[in-house]
Amino acid sequence: MDLNLVRLFVAIAESRNLSDAAQRSGVTRSNVSRRLALLEKQFGAQLLRRTTRHMELTQAGRILHGQCLQALNALQSAQLQIDQIHQTISGEIRVRIPTGLGHFHLKPLILDFCQAHPDLLLRLVINDQIHDLVASKVDLAIHITSAPLEDHVATRVCGIEWGLFATPAYLQTLGLALQTPQDIKHARLLAPLNIHHRLEFWRHSDGVHEQVQSTPSIQSGDYQFLFNAAMADLGVVLLPYYAVREAMAQRSLVQVLGGFGVKGVGDALYVVRAPNRQPSAATLALIELLVSSIQKMAPGWRLGTAL
Repeated sequence: MDLNLVRLFVAIAESRNLSDAAQRSGVTRSNVSRRLALLEKQFGAQLLRRTTRHMELTQAGRILHGQCLQALNALQSAQLQIDQIHQTISGEIRVRIPTGLGHFHLKPLILDFCQAHPDLLLRLVINDQIHDLVASKVDLAIHITSAPLEDHVATRVCGIEWGLFATPAYLQTLGLALQTPQDIKHARLLAPLNIHHRLEFWRHSDGVHEQVQSTPSIQSGDYQFLFNAAMADLGVVLLPYYAVREAMAQRSLVQVLGGFGVKGVGDALYVVRAPNRQPSAATLALIELLVSSIQKMAPGWRLGTAL
């Protein structure tokens, strides 16, 4: 059976849509339809059944899909073993990293990795979306979350601490000492998109929790943008400490409500892999680099640590 047909059928089975499968495979929809008909003729069975909303695998289709996945994984495993024989880091690797950590810390590491391995084909996505890695065809993702995706291989690397920060100039303009969580209602709040109209605090001294209703004035999924907004004296920003550490060391930003913890968007960093895909030598090498580098940096990402 043609290997390209194997890959195409897996794309059809996972997308359940001929147009999406065509886009993923880089061919026309008519080409996908023709090849699917060829497969069904070759096996003498209907492989997909059309419904009003999408396509569903028949029993024969599910059997073929499972065997195709096994074949592709076996080939990938063989490539991994061959790569290890020659100690080469090559081939394509698809990686997704979060915006904040990506821009502030991970991009230099990944660029150094590419420079060290010129035969590598890197496909890098920088966003904060958490999708099924199988469906999105991602080999490796860095997630900051409190609940990693189920049915994925997730390894916790370190904790992530969040806080509220502002420039001294903004706090002086505000003209109000922010001493309790309720005081945050009087400030302009800059926050990630997943923060809605409520902040959750806990007092460090006794762990007592408190919730405050506060609608953010500016929200973005781009933590660099939020950082720049805070540096422009636009308000009090909710960010992980790794994003503001240097600015705090330079006293460009100061912590607000330091006697309280505040809940952010995820309290731990995970390295996540797809469950049904044998990692390539390139994927394993990049995981090793990222994990070891992050674990070296992580102690400095705790609130109260000096630069």
